Amino acid sequence: MTVLDMKVAQLPADAQALYAKMAERRRANGEGFGGPYLALLNHPQLASRVEELGFFLKFEGALPRTVYQFIVLTVARATGADFEWHDHIAHARAAGLPDDVIDAIGSANTAALPQPYALAREILQRTMAWQVVPDDLQAQAVAAWGRHGLIEIVVLSGFYQMFAAINQGFDIRPPA
Repeated sequence: MTVLDMKVAQLPADAQALYAKMAERRRANGEGFGGPYLALLNHPQLASRVEELGFFLKFEGALPRTVYQFIVLTVARATGADFEWHDHIAHARAAGLPDDVIDAIGSANTAALPQPYALAREILQRTMAWQVVPDDLQAQAVAAWGRHGLIEIVVLSGFYQMFAAINQGFDIRPPA
């Protein structure tokens, strides 16, 4: 489906070494590794930089893991990024995101979400429509998660929209 090498063994040695390093770091945090990164590893310098940001947001960021996973699933569903949706369902449950919230995202029936997810959804509705996040929503987010949390919500929205483009552009699908 693609002109890119999508199997680790087919990648050049430097990309294989980077894959091993990134996969080990993810495993040390209880996570798997692959998907869109296999496409990115065809450009090791870019893959390394994207992974640094992704790792920071996922494991070292200011947002609670439930809010992080809520954002990932919301962006994945809104963009049709099936790989991200399927890849993050188990992570969302493990983080403690309630099943009814996951089901609401999956069915696009998010009008009656509890807090803090309703606030995150309000912000994501703006960022995914490329609109300004109003001051009142920014203030609510800062009260809930601090300035770093507010900034991370907006960055995560764009980060996972980028992954949606990578997944769709290179036909990255969930495992069968």
